[in-house]
Amino acid sequence: MMVFDTSVDTGTFARSCKEWGVDMPSLHPGFLEDDRMARALDAQGLRSWLNLPVFCDPKYLERHPDAYVITSLGRRAAEDWLHFVCPSRDDYLDSAIAGLRRHLARLSPAVVSLDFIRHFVFWERIALDGPSAGIEDGCYCPVCLSRFEQDCGETIDRKDPATHLHRQLLQPWADWKCRRILEVAERLLAEIRTLAPGAALAVQTVPWRESDLDGAIRTRAGQDVPGLARLAAMVAPMAFTQILGQTARWKEQLLAHVRASTGKPVCFYVQAEALYRDGTITAEQFDAELTHARHSDAAAIMVFHYEQLAVRPDKAEILRKHFRP
Repeated sequence: MMVFDTSVDTGTFARSCKEWGVDMPSLHPGFLEDDRMARALDAQGLRSWLNLPVFCDPKYLERHPDAYVITSLGRRAAEDWLHFVCPSRDDYLDSAIAGLRRHLARLSPAVVSLDFIRHFVFWERIALDGPSAGIEDGCYCPVCLSRFEQDCGETIDRKDPATHLHRQLLQPWADWKCRRILEVAERLLAEIRTLAPGAALAVQTVPWRESDLDGAIRTRAGQDVPGLARLAAMVAPMAFTQILGQTARWKEQLLAHVRASTGKPVCFYVQAEALYRDGTITAEQFDAELTHARHSDAAAIMVFHYEQLAVRPDKAEILRKHFRP
């Protein structure tokens, strides 16, 4: 189960996880600024899952605003909670690895996953049946453009780089974006293997197939999912049915596609409350999706998220019914 608010009472959180049958809470690095959460989980005999938001780092961008992604619309990638670092910034990667070393000195996770291991897209707001041409993506900053030119021997029109790249150089641009993400993932996962040799490794992926949105998972997000999967033990497609306006059948097909195309087990995400779209997720729908998850062949089930369940005792009881009957 994912948790985001670092001000939560760690003891209450750990006890709730135990009571609800959650055996592996998913933490982001913000919980490792001190040892309160690690001690609370240990007291309840719970293992942990460390989820690293690789290129989503608002705090770093507060200190280094020049490192923001520049999107296809020519603006910084700063929308709502999503603040995205340019994937070509080696200084940022060095800083992220230094932080990783500090965090893994404080926690011994059972699983470590790379989240936001991609180029900028706000996929939660992109309709799967919408036009791919309207997707805002990144990065089109001078560093990325210069690196692409150097690596691929091309010259980009700097007046309108996004249009030039997508009309004239889409395939080499997509391949270059994917290679950069793979390079970063390989470096981070090698570091994690050294620091936490007992941890299973996972990668989070955008919930698109290669055939969706004219191949946007490569051309926009820069994710070569089979390539990323070769570096990890599990793939976690962020397949939220309500956010994307999809069905249980769609999720089943997407997860089956990822399993077949990567040869790796997958994680099944269950959303507790509605986001981004009108409507609600009823207690009955939450129960049905948990039932579907339990009867799937997923390697893990991740509930999104604690803060929503903490104010919905009826749904917390449904979770307990499934995992601690």
